[in-house]
Amino acid sequence: MMKSQLSSSVFLLVLTLSFSVSMASLSSLNGSKDFISCIQSNSTNITSISQHIFTSINASFLPIWQVAVQNIRFLKPSTPKPSVIVTPVEATQIQTTLFCANKYGYEIRIRSGGHDFEGLSYTSDVPFVMIDFTNMRSVHVDVSKRTTWVQAGATLGDLYYSISQKTNTLYFPAGVCPTVGVGGYIGGGGYGNLMRKYGTGADNVVDVRFMDVNGKILNKKSMGKDLFWAIRGGGASSFGIVLSWKLKLVPVPEKVTVFFLNKTLEEGATKIFYQYQNVAPTIDRDLHIRTQVFWEYIGNTTKKTIRILFEGIYQGTIDTLLPLLDNTFPELGVTREICEEMTSVQSTAVFWGFPSSTPTEIITNRSAISKLNNKSKSNYVRTPIPVSGLKKIWRRFLESDGSGLFVINPLGGKMAEYSETAIPYPHRAGVLYQFLTTVNFVDQPSDTTPISLRRIAWLRRMEKLLTPYVTKNPRQAYANYVDLDLGVGSDNYEEASVWGERYWKRNNFKKLIRIKAKVDPENFFKHPQSIPVF
Repeated sequence: MMKSQLSSSVFLLVLTLSFSVSMASLSSLNGSKDFISCIQSNSTNITSISQHIFTSINASFLPIWQVAVQNIRFLKPSTPKPSVIVTPVEATQIQTTLFCANKYGYEIRIRSGGHDFEGLSYTSDVPFVMIDFTNMRSVHVDVSKRTTWVQAGATLGDLYYSISQKTNTLYFPAGVCPTVGVGGYIGGGGYGNLMRKYGTGADNVVDVRFMDVNGKILNKKSMGKDLFWAIRGGGASSFGIVLSWKLKLVPVPEKVTVFFLNKTLEEGATKIFYQYQNVAPTIDRDLHIRTQVFWEYIGNTTKKTIRILFEGIYQGTIDTLLPLLDNTFPELGVTREICEEMTSVQSTAVFWGFPSSTPTEIITNRSAISKLNNKSKSNYVRTPIPVSGLKKIWRRFLESDGSGLFVINPLGGKMAEYSETAIPYPHRAGVLYQFLTTVNFVDQPSDTTPISLRRIAWLRRMEKLLTPYVTKNPRQAYANYVDLDLGVGSDNYEEASVWGERYWKRNNFKKLIRIKAKVDPENFFKHPQSIPVF
């Protein structure tokens, strides 16, 4: 009996010390004593919440912060890190964190997948608390109703795999990268291989569980149509915290067809790409053809050439695809030998570089998916770039040191049927394709070395060169590909519009500002490019 009591006492002492150590690190922050007291007094189970609070003196703090940093250019000592990381398992813990952070002057950063291009979900220049949704990633699929509830911390890989475990004839129209977090992805719109047939991810949201600045949990009905409009593509983290999305699943065939085809300049890549600009946005919406552009050396020589990789996915069989391409895009030269039929979930793994024979569980394994190490810029194109323009772009591309890459996704189809004000995502009718330019730093210790800085300078020169060929008034960019080069000021509309109208266009941006003023008038939910309050 005494041994049992002693063991219990030791356990309680260790638990108390563990919690005290966690709280001690908080005490080192200005005003943190009040924050600690707030957490304690508002938690129904202090022991439970202590297991999900991490500070810099905890051995787990840095690994937890690092694991979902998907752009590793931010994995450096100089990157500002959270004062506190909270990894909640339930909404009440988020409510407590939100209440105390609001009360005692900490900003909040919300991380679902950690893919944001400028690291805004896990860095800040001011004291902040990071809410990491790594423990809230459940997916509940209802095949009969063709819907799924997905918690904010689930990745696209989690979502796709969960669907595939129930059916191979339903899927969700979302992105290619399996480690992207569902919470932020849909908050910014969300495009992917099925957008030409079914629209963006945000176009297919049915309902939501959402926490406002006061900690109140809302759904589509209780939040009202304006806020429900805003969080589907307007940057949900500007307005509150998405706990989970209810999504509409879309029908897909049991087998889709995938092909990959390379063309170099010597094989007529320029002419083929020029034609691609006209064909890809208007072709049968069951077919999506993404392209990647990079340069390589010709054989063992020092002469460079441009190589374009055409990546196609067709919602149907090879026997149906080949006649379609023969009639609409014969210049591409797709043959039966380079086509493969597979399930939709297999295609997700294949588009991320895995063989089709790879067990599909791989897309749920965050550590198995390669991370980014780059700086990127996005644009949209409404008029085909002429051959003369393409040749100028190729010449500039060949000036890079091999770290540059274009990724081009055609729009059209269903995307053109939505009004540009249906949700905040405005890139609709008349847009031919989205144009992403990126440079990587994989061979560099940081993004601030002389070589890295030269790459960033090349990226900006390329952005300038593209000016005549991309959208104008405003020049448009994709909100989920956040780019702080566009500006961060938000003291007045003129300042904020420099970047805000590029992401959402004027009417949508102004509407987002009006909604923000109603639901978060004190501008608690903010980051360098969040929706402002004037």
